[in-house]
Amino acid sequence: MSTPHTPPTSVRNAPQTDLQWASHPLSDFGLVFQLLQRPGQLQFTQASASAQMVCGLSAAALQRSSSAFIGRIHVADQADFHASLQASALHGEPWNWEGRILTEGEIKWINIRAAVTRPSANHAQWDGIMINISHARRRESDLRDMAAHMEHAREQERARLARDMHDELGQLLTALKMDISLLRRRLGPDDAQLNSMTSLVDAATAAGRRVAAQLRPAVLDLGLTDGLTWLAEQFTQRYDIPVVHQLDSAGELDDMTAIQIFRIAQEAFTNIARHARAKSVRLTLTRTPGLIALDIVDDGLGFTSQTQTSQTSFGLRGMRERAHLLGGALDCISALDSGTTIRLRVPCTEPATA
Repeated sequence: MSTPHTPPTSVRNAPQTDLQWASHPLSDFGLVFQLLQRPGQLQFTQASASAQMVCGLSAAALQRSSSAFIGRIHVADQADFHASLQASALHGEPWNWEGRILTEGEIKWINIRAAVTRPSANHAQWDGIMINISHARRRESDLRDMAAHMEHAREQERARLARDMHDELGQLLTALKMDISLLRRRLGPDDAQLNSMTSLVDAATAAGRRVAAQLRPAVLDLGLTDGLTWLAEQFTQRYDIPVVHQLDSAGELDDMTAIQIFRIAQEAFTNIARHARAKSVRLTLTRTPGLIALDIVDDGLGFTSQTQTSQTSFGLRGMRERAHLLGGALDCISALDSGTTIRLRVPCTEPATA
């Protein structure tokens, strides 16, 4: 959502004549309006001539009945519209809302920015501007679709590399170890050079398995819950930091959703290992109807927006972008010496019942 913005003085100073509103200097950018709220009633008292272009209603139609406009708000955005309006009236803060409206079969995205005044205890008045941001939203959607496509391609490439490393490199190292065993029969079991070669082959095999697991953990094929359990156990084994985990069954998830949630958790654990100096971590996964919730809490150093390192900042940005690709949201709550909480919420479709 955009940063709240107070309309210019020329918008705030009311009243103006109908002619002035029709030719308002901001009308070229959108619908300039004045909205009045009385007990049980909402009324557009002024509207510029660009109303038809922005919301598909004439200025006169808007002023006759606000329900004509409210009825065009997408049903999924109705509650947020009224909640943001009432919050602005209650706290006296600028009103800033983005949502969808339906105009002659077309869905438009609009942004409303307005300053609020209270002429009396039971009245609130907003003076502001309504802008059609559909083009920007479509462009953003196209960019996210492209990002999702590229991320899917990257995950496919990671899976291919993991298979190749597991199969081809694993077979080569196994063959090499067998050859070393044959040489040992000739040179004896105590040959120092052969023992050193065996140790190197074992180390290379372990490294190959570790890299392949990082690229695409085979356990993830069993489901997100098993993948997160494996991730927590590997983290504890490698860094000696205990992870208390409470993981509900993730249920049926498409591959893209499961992988992106896993990658977010993976990045969060990486940040903890590099920056947090934590003594313990708590990992929670819950699924409720229509929602997957993931929480990762550490008791480390924490940080403020001023003390974030560039590495941590980029890590958080990457996690947030993955959350956006899934239509979800990721929040990071942190304070110095108070640890950090990563909170992910992702919508999910419930399986159809027979």
